[in-house]
Amino acid sequence: MAKLFNDNKHFVDMKLKINPDVVLEAFRNLTTASPAVDLTKEQLKLFVEMYFDAPGQELEKWTPADWGDHPRILQKIFDQKLRLWAAELHALWKSLGRKIKVEVQSHPELYSQIYVPKPLVVPGGRFREYYYWDSYWIIKGLLLSEMAETSKGMIENFLHLIRRFGLIPNGGRVYYQRRSQPPFLVLMMESYINATNDRAFLTQNIDLLDQEYEFWMRNRSTPVIVEGRTHIVNRYIVEAAGPRPESYSKDVEVAQTLTEAARGELWMELKTGAESGWDFSSRWFVDSNGENNGTLKDTKTKHVLPVDLNSILCRNERVLASFHKQLGNSLKAKYYEDALNRRIDAVRDVFWDKTQGIWFDYNLINHRSNAEFYASCLMPLWAECLAEQEPGQMGEMVIRYLEVLLRTLVTLNIPHAGDFTCGATSRVSECCLPLHLFCNKGLAKSNSEQGRRIAFQQAQKWIQSNWALYKKHRAMFEKYDVNGGGEYEVQVGFGWTNGVALQLLDQYGDQLTSGVTRLISFASFAVFPAVFLLSLIR
Repeated sequence: MAKLFNDNKHFVDMKLKINPDVVLEAFRNLTTASPAVDLTKEQLKLFVEMYFDAPGQELEKWTPADWGDHPRILQKIFDQKLRLWAAELHALWKSLGRKIKVEVQSHPELYSQIYVPKPLVVPGGRFREYYYWDSYWIIKGLLLSEMAETSKGMIENFLHLIRRFGLIPNGGRVYYQRRSQPPFLVLMMESYINATNDRAFLTQNIDLLDQEYEFWMRNRSTPVIVEGRTHIVNRYIVEAAGPRPESYSKDVEVAQTLTEAARGELWMELKTGAESGWDFSSRWFVDSNGENNGTLKDTKTKHVLPVDLNSILCRNERVLASFHKQLGNSLKAKYYEDALNRRIDAVRDVFWDKTQGIWFDYNLINHRSNAEFYASCLMPLWAECLAEQEPGQMGEMVIRYLEVLLRTLVTLNIPHAGDFTCGATSRVSECCLPLHLFCNKGLAKSNSEQGRRIAFQQAQKWIQSNWALYKKHRAMFEKYDVNGGGEYEVQVGFGWTNGVALQLLDQYGDQLTSGVTRLISFASFAVFPAVFLLSLIR
């Protein structure tokens, strides 16, 4: 709370120089001599300098042994400038490679870092440790860079965490271990197996993939009754007390006017919002009337059934059924096929709005849809969480919904539409490239010619804009932002953006160009939904 550092995460990532019991005793002695309320900032600063080392001491730089100069993806990119840029993105993996020091394993009491045995690729910036859902896009990029061993090692680290905790924590810190992130491990394994055909690795670890799925079904599910039918659907919920350590002062301050009980509830909701990966979005802001129209103080993530989480688990069920079938486990395959069919029914009955023709989150407070557009609204297309007869029909309805929404935006003269955030921060128009990829892949799978055309147009705009900004700043960014703001400064690196850019270059490399015919500015291209919608008439 004294704010010795600009970022709360700085302190909780610092290494203890000596045993924590000794440090606690020293702090008690300090506060006994001078009550904590009377301690000066200088006294605290001297104490921290005496007993803590700077963050980052637990990691050492590591160059992946399987990095090579000429991955095949480069030959698929026809535009010479984009091919050179892709080569530089490929080279960034070396700068983001890290290895956790063995000392973290032998003296875990001195570190907030959770040890994992294999080297890895980190996101970058303040995110110096591994993160769960970031790693999915990093692995997708690594596999395009033909770095299968590095990818396998990162998957092995997550399997190690399941053995230890029964879940995969949000990230590689002890303060994250009560919360997870969107469950992408099964899809990481799918990508790795498709690239390597390493069936032995799958056979060895299929039980751990099952175990993670059961964690989500046992601890993150709830029944919901819609039109007389009961469905079991998933939600994010983290029942852990207190402010988030990595955002401690901010969480205390946002709750300072609340009662003690309301503060505790809000802090649980903020942790739950962090588990969603959308920390924080107006998706989760539910006011006292149960409407999706609040502020950060009204965060109620656990009361919102998220269409994206259920879409991700739908893909998990489809892939797990396929894995077990390949391994000859017919009973387990049938278990997941049945779960998949139930999920498809739930996504249709709970999330699909047949009047508007789009999927929406479902509000457990007022028992109806939150009829607001977010990138998550297109996730069932990406996940192919549809009955066999539905993709073409629903794809066309989604396109019509987007056209109507666009006309509304134009009529209201809302060119950026900050409330239609696709990224991490509500009411601030930020966008993370992975969320764009969900929309792109969903439309590309929609059986709609117009949808596929829009998917390519958006890929073209994002690649041109990412490339232009890389050329200007010589850096890739975590997210792209129109108004500034959010929980922290935009981070440079950046693992998941690199991985998604490589996926788009791989998918459309023979068509994409670096020529800027209608380049989206650093400001305006951040607002994906508005730009995405405007593309329908451009």
